[in-house]
Amino acid sequence: MVKIVKLIKYTKDKSKAKKLAKLINKNYTIRQSKQIDIKKYRKKLIENINNNTTANIFKQSKSRSKSKKSKSKKSKSKKSKSQSKSKKSKSKNVHNNSNDIIIPNISKKSITSDNDYVIAIPSFKRSDIIQTHTLALLNKHNIKPEHITIFVANQEENDIYKKAIPSNLYNNIVIGVEGLKNQRNFINDYYPEDKYIVEMDDDIKTIMQLVVKKQSIRNGQGDQDIKAARESKTSKSVKSAKTVKIVKPIQDLDSFIRRAFEMCIENNIYLWGVYPLINPYFMTHKVTTDLRFIVGPMWGMINRHRKDLKLTVNEKENSERTLQFWVADGAVLRFNNVGIETKYYKNEGGMQAEGKDRKVEALKSVHYLHKMYPTLTKVFLTKKNGMPEIKLNRAGHGRI
Repeated sequence: MVKIVKLIKYTKDKSKAKKLAKLINKNYTIRQSKQIDIKKYRKKLIENINNNTTANIFKQSKSRSKSKKSKSKKSKSKKSKSQSKSKKSKSKNVHNNSNDIIIPNISKKSITSDNDYVIAIPSFKRSDIIQTHTLALLNKHNIKPEHITIFVANQEENDIYKKAIPSNLYNNIVIGVEGLKNQRNFINDYYPEDKYIVEMDDDIKTIMQLVVKKQSIRNGQGDQDIKAARESKTSKSVKSAKTVKIVKPIQDLDSFIRRAFEMCIENNIYLWGVYPLINPYFMTHKVTTDLRFIVGPMWGMINRHRKDLKLTVNEKENSERTLQFWVADGAVLRFNNVGIETKYYKNEGGMQAEGKDRKVEALKSVHYLHKMYPTLTKVFLTKKNGMPEIKLNRAGHGRI
């Protein structure tokens, strides 16, 4: 259902109200989302107006003409034009559907040597682990050190990291702030808008990709490549009647990152991520744009300085970020054929070093996020490890 909303009713700021005074008699249309309460959506829309993003959210309705006859003729012609445009835009804007806000294409700078991506690694009390895990992984994939910046909590940590880590493994160490959400927000402010940022945890061991191969049965044995993959220590496999799904270390990480950002540009999306587990049984080659969890250890964004994208929780900050970007843009990009190998809640340092009960903190965050996004989330308290979780209800639809 299309609802007509008068912008002036929802603008409290007098200065903004004056700027919108000309629009008092002009209605703007939005499409109602079945997944989000419309009142909350309206608040987000007004925030976007105040952030000068009116053009990305609203679609101006047909202007009034002097004569009724000319108005009807113009409206018919405009309808036919809009229908033809909408058919063309479906292929370009994959995430635009009847449940989403109308969001036209936004021009973004392509990835070039002058506007290249950066890798930001927030780290706390892990000067050893970051060398043997994430930095070693990036070095193995020939990621240039000038791409890499490490963000530490204070001067003491800065001195420790500079002494412990060889300078040829990174470009810079920046003193940020303590607390994961605070550090993430600091990184967001540190880089300019439209910067391509990949954030990675400091304890990533490997990045794996899904490979599906046809199985050739001869004397009860499969293809030699598949057999070798099953025996490999770095590969996992799932066998079916006709195909075998295996995961192997990703071959070209740099190309994958660039491809992820290019797909964001093409489809007007600002956040991308990977599959939360390394399990070939559940992984697929689908690249989705609906509401799916973007896991925290590795993800990318096209940077924006917006209040509604600031994190407010430490535990489950990855869930909050996913929800924030989906509400803002109507889509998040997830590669379900790529995953990362890491140990959640187990490695020393990081949030474990803060001395807080992570289960208690997680429970607070879960209830807070469910209160903020009641139609998009549900509380999940029956996980085997006892860690409270927030699950996202599937919203929107689309894949690339």
